[in-house]
Amino acid sequence: MTHHVVLIPGFFGFEALGELRYFAGVADALERSLEERGVAAEVSELPTLPTASIRVRAAAVLDRVGAIADANDGPIHLVGHSTGGLDARLALAPTASLPSERSQKEIFERVQTLVTVSTPHLGTPLASFFASAAGKPLLRLFALVMAALLQERRLPLKVPLYLGRILARVDDLVGLRNTTIDELYEGLLSDFGKEQRQQVAELLDQIASDQSLIFQLTPAAVDLLNSATADPEGVRYGSVVTRAGRPGLQAMRDIGRDVYGQALHGLFAALSLLSGRARETPVLAAHEARLLAIFGDVPESHENDGIVPTRSQLWGELIEGCCGDHLDVVGHYPTEREGLSSDWLPSASGFTDADFDRIWSSVATFIAEERASDRPPRGLRGLPEQPDP
Repeated sequence: MTHHVVLIPGFFGFEALGELRYFAGVADALERSLEERGVAAEVSELPTLPTASIRVRAAAVLDRVGAIADANDGPIHLVGHSTGGLDARLALAPTASLPSERSQKEIFERVQTLVTVSTPHLGTPLASFFASAAGKPLLRLFALVMAALLQERRLPLKVPLYLGRILARVDDLVGLRNTTIDELYEGLLSDFGKEQRQQVAELLDQIASDQSLIFQLTPAAVDLLNSATADPEGVRYGSVVTRAGRPGLQAMRDIGRDVYGQALHGLFAALSLLSGRARETPVLAAHEARLLAIFGDVPESHENDGIVPTRSQLWGELIEGCCGDHLDVVGHYPTEREGLSSDWLPSASGFTDADFDRIWSSVATFIAEERASDRPPRGLRGLPEQPDP
């Protein structure tokens, strides 16, 4: 019997841009680890809409999983990174009304496990910034710069030059005039091949036309999502959490004399600062014990992976955790391994090949050991009481 594992990308999610993959090396790692445990598995990646609403993205998950269920026998397992975890949760929620002809009931009867990786189950303060008037005009620019970083494995020289021009003309941003930013778009897009240029352009068009997801990832919006959805009893839930190192002088020393690395660490530091503006969040006793076993302490409410507060990532059984930033865990970290990416946003967290293998080996174990008797008490899938804002 073949198991089917579906990888669901998160914010700015894409299956591939040319040879670039969102989940770099993850499918191979999972298939290999599952085979070692005697589980035959096929791992596929779900193309999604980068910044569309969670409801629309969840419908895409429902349709994709339904197609797999129609064409194949065997259990289905979902693995969602970042917002992809919320998409998967909503796709399975019996109480959700989605723009799909599929029934959640017919799907979650086939789904055995859902693993969320670095997912903002309590939202992220970073979304509150990008939803603001100051953040909106920077969103497409941020997406394009990240695509260029993944493409070239380093920041193209024209990026700081164009950004310098933008900073010199702050009125373009304050007045929401995009003339200078448009020049950067055109300049960066020219560095891509024809096929990749078209793919990136389509990605940016999608981001420009539908930014509903940004508002829905704010802590207040996700709190509403949590209160209005329920998890089906037949699915086993697990989470992987990430916790990046604190930006600062030691991290800068670790990065060394790489000018590009230092500049990008500055970007990471800014994102980490914004993500750290989380309110005090309590932790379930079972999660606290597991966090102590993984990290040696319980992360504070402000600690994060550069995008999502670590405590916000807890849901279901805590499978594994690591010291790494938001994209380290999906294969974008300093490595020489073939098929993986490079560190596009240096956090100096010390994430290594051994950490990558350990994370996905633990996820494979969680998938392989699914049995009815293993399912946790219902309360573990719930949320601790939240303090009044």
